[in-house]
Amino acid sequence: MDDRMKKRIFCLILTCLMLLSALPALAPSARAASYMSNKTEIPVDLEVSGAEALCQTADGYVWIAQYSGLTRYDASGFQSYKDFEYDGQTYPIINARSLAAEDNTLYIATSEHVFVYADNRFSPLVMDPGVVVDILLDARADLLYISTQDRGGQIYDIAAGTKRTIPGTEGKSVRDIALGEGSGEYFYQTEEGVFDSAGKEILRNPRILEIYSHGAVLYMAEDSGVIYRYDMARGAMLSELIIPDQVNQMLYSDDNQILFAACEKNGIYCVDLSGDQPVITLAGDLENKSQLVDLMIDYEGNLWVASHYIGASGVSIITRNALSELLYDDPVWQALNAPPAFDRNVYALEKYGDILYIAAATRIYRYDLVQNAILPDNVIMQTIDDYAAAKTAEGRAQGDNNYTFAYAPKDVEIFRDKIYFAVSGIGLVEYDPQSESVRLYDLDYITGHIAKTVGDPDLSLTNSVRCMRSFDDYLALGYARGVMRFDGTDFSVMHVGSNVLYINKTQDGKLLFDRSQGLFVVDDGFSSAEEIPTEKGITGNRLKFLVDGDTLYYTLNSRLFRLNTADPAAGSEEITIPYIKGSIVELAKIRCGEGGAEEKYVIGSQSQLYIADSLDGERLDDYVSYDATNGLQPIIANTSGYYDEAEQKYYLQSTNGIFVYDFNTTRDVPPPVKIALSSVDLDGTHCHGETIHLTKDVYRVAFNLSILGFRPNNGYTIYSKLDGIDDAFVDNPDENRSISYTNLSGGSYDFHVYVTDEYGQESNHIRIHLEKDKKVYEQWWFWVLIALVAAAAVFLATSLFVRYKTRQSLKRQLEYKNITLEAIQAIARTIDAKDEYTNGHSIRVGAYSKIIAENLGMSSDEVDNIYYIALLHDIGKIAIPDSILNKPGRLTDEEFAVMKSHTTRGAAILKGISTIPHIIEGAKSHHEKYDGSGYPEGLSGENIPFVARIICCADCFDAMASKRVYKAPFTLDVITSEFQRCAGTQFDPKIARVVIDLIAAGKLLPYAAENTVLGSDGKTHRIVRGEGAASEQKD
Repeated sequence: MDDRMKKRIFCLILTCLMLLSALPALAPSARAASYMSNKTEIPVDLEVSGAEALCQTADGYVWIAQYSGLTRYDASGFQSYKDFEYDGQTYPIINARSLAAEDNTLYIATSEHVFVYADNRFSPLVMDPGVVVDILLDARADLLYISTQDRGGQIYDIAAGTKRTIPGTEGKSVRDIALGEGSGEYFYQTEEGVFDSAGKEILRNPRILEIYSHGAVLYMAEDSGVIYRYDMARGAMLSELIIPDQVNQMLYSDDNQILFAACEKNGIYCVDLSGDQPVITLAGDLENKSQLVDLMIDYEGNLWVASHYIGASGVSIITRNALSELLYDDPVWQALNAPPAFDRNVYALEKYGDILYIAAATRIYRYDLVQNAILPDNVIMQTIDDYAAAKTAEGRAQGDNNYTFAYAPKDVEIFRDKIYFAVSGIGLVEYDPQSESVRLYDLDYITGHIAKTVGDPDLSLTNSVRCMRSFDDYLALGYARGVMRFDGTDFSVMHVGSNVLYINKTQDGKLLFDRSQGLFVVDDGFSSAEEIPTEKGITGNRLKFLVDGDTLYYTLNSRLFRLNTADPAAGSEEITIPYIKGSIVELAKIRCGEGGAEEKYVIGSQSQLYIADSLDGERLDDYVSYDATNGLQPIIANTSGYYDEAEQKYYLQSTNGIFVYDFNTTRDVPPPVKIALSSVDLDGTHCHGETIHLTKDVYRVAFNLSILGFRPNNGYTIYSKLDGIDDAFVDNPDENRSISYTNLSGGSYDFHVYVTDEYGQESNHIRIHLEKDKKVYEQWWFWVLIALVAAAAVFLATSLFVRYKTRQSLKRQLEYKNITLEAIQAIARTIDAKDEYTNGHSIRVGAYSKIIAENLGMSSDEVDNIYYIALLHDIGKIAIPDSILNKPGRLTDEEFAVMKSHTTRGAAILKGISTIPHIIEGAKSHHEKYDGSGYPEGLSGENIPFVARIICCADCFDAMASKRVYKAPFTLDVITSEFQRCAGTQFDPKIARVVIDLIAAGKLLPYAAENTVLGSDGKTHRIVRGEGAASEQKD
């Protein structure tokens, strides 16, 4: 046998083996749902296109390595890092190739160095390791593996700060490194092949481009697309995976049991490993599909793709949608023209059994919900195609060689367990799923089976059917000029003058239809149509309406109105729908939740979908909305979508197939969003850390928040609080991601912030402590000093004021006192002037009493009071007749009795004076004697008022020291003897002793300034003491 024959036989055997290997994959009739059927690609618009690597730190930031540097992304903006300063040296971050992270520590490999980013600062880690092509972190062993192009594989011990080269790789090119099952175990790839950490050869193949490990499997991708699998636990090779493209990167998803292969040309291939046999599918027509170099799954479950193809965005997020695309990778559907193609437009669908009947733009499809596939044998389309071919032949037979019969499926409805299709150009197509038979009700049949006409319709247009609705006894059809009823055999036709857009039922089961001019209800006898009053001030198409009890909801372009059919005269009320774009083409009410306990309203514009809890208010408030970011394609207005209440799935017809909103899976709440503070700005200067120090001059503090939610969402609510400023958490809209405070006083503050998503879930809570330096006037000691100064100032001012007031008061008091004294002295002189024998007596007694009181230790006020009292002690003599008072001779007993009454009379005169204490006692009792022999009451000893006892001594001293007509003045010796003799009888012994001591000391002398004598001329003369001798002076 020659070599050529051997080659032929070998190729034949190889072909047979390939066919046999493919048989298991072809055997199953059911098709798994594609990974991408409910995913959307969201390109990240980088400032510079092209990316090399992706990584996410624990705080939620996504880091993108680019040739131009390092970029941090927080779902709303970018922060670029081109270089950094460290110990006075500048390090460029250019040609970043690979990233790795542990918690919030990021490792960055450029082509020449390895840097680390931790605690918001960069620092060099491994300098000049060679030409770096990749890094890999083994967090279990705290090791960083470095693949280099010229210096082998290197292992950097992060804790020890040491580096070593993988044995046997010195001076070689190590393309990639993958982790082994155990800590510190690894596999590396050179130009020869793949080896384990012991140097054992796993696969000798120089075409290996990428190695990756997950679980117990090591994946090794060849440049041809073959992925070799190695069981690390058993040390044995597994079956190969064939990818029809060069694989640049691999990533395994535990949630989906899918191995993602990022490829050079076609994008991402998904290898579903959940079944017995791997299923490989292409992940759609991605925008970023060329030269994919890295993959990452973030904490929300989104798949990230990096492409270094210049011209594309460079990075895409493939995120889960609220809607899934039913026909995403069905081979029949994918064989159609690429979107947006007309033949992908779906106008209506209906479910019967496990089959979805789909009316598309050019064909009718049957989709098996069990096999998840369009059924290839379609007797409906075979019948329609045969009919169309016959009609085409008829047209051409009449001489038009270019004639082609045209038809267009428009709607589908179930009536009496049969499936009916409204096919414009044909009429009505009936399909019996039991017998799988098809019947056409074309124009000839319709015009030949007319049961009733209303309004002289043009029957030639009755095959232009647009919409349908099944009733108990008939199938209602809307056509180009009116409505029809089909009872299974015959047609009734009502002319209304224009195209009927949509048909539904009233609450009592009547036929309700709309056309651009309004809404109409047909009576039970199908004889007339009555218009329902709707808003006429707005032009536009009434594309959809919904009957909900007595309430009728209807649309006018992008506006929604509510009408109470029980009181239509009240008019329509508009319901505002936020942010709506395009005309409303979908309007339905459905039941969902366990046992259908919840009611929801479905509102669809041409580019949006709203799921609302209620339509009662003036504005749509409680709702969730979806748009193109959730994978939604433009909804077609022809008919309403189909809701499968048992499965709780809503099928929406669109310009690119069918999209399914699953009320079960959309209830799966995603992980709470993560937040981080990108910086704290102090008057524009960025600061980082959990404790921020503010100088005393900082005016504005801004907390810049990053909300790290990368999936489509309906917005967040931000709650923030600064202790000491805010009493409670303040809610901020999603747009306000910079929260600022101004003019904070010096001191300590704690800033708190968190975020809630549309599900009410709280993010992580962030706390930042602020310490602001206090200005001088904010220091405690400053205010203590101010208080002391103020107190001193107040004290000084008060003292000065009090002193001034005291002086003023004392001055006034002195003036008042002088006035009082002068007044009393004047009174005293007046009293003395009445008694010509004792003129000046009261003044002298006052002076003697004052001297005695001072030496008795009395206060100045008491001394002054005694002086005043003594001056007036004889005031009662005013009431004594002059004849008695000035009698030269001895007084009779009666006269003496009158004379003694001057004490009581004086007391009575002074009764109204309250400002001088004891003044009454001084006037009344100054003639009382210590032994009780005095008058007027005969008081004795201590019962005699103290002031009276003093005045008694002063009065007697004056009497003895004064000259009288009947005696000469006593000498001081005599006076002293008299006080000694009379102490204890007439005088208080203690006071008498003081008087004696005063006389002896020369302090109590006769007061000559007021001495007077009665002259020989009968007039009173004052004795004035001169220098050395006394002389007389006439008054």
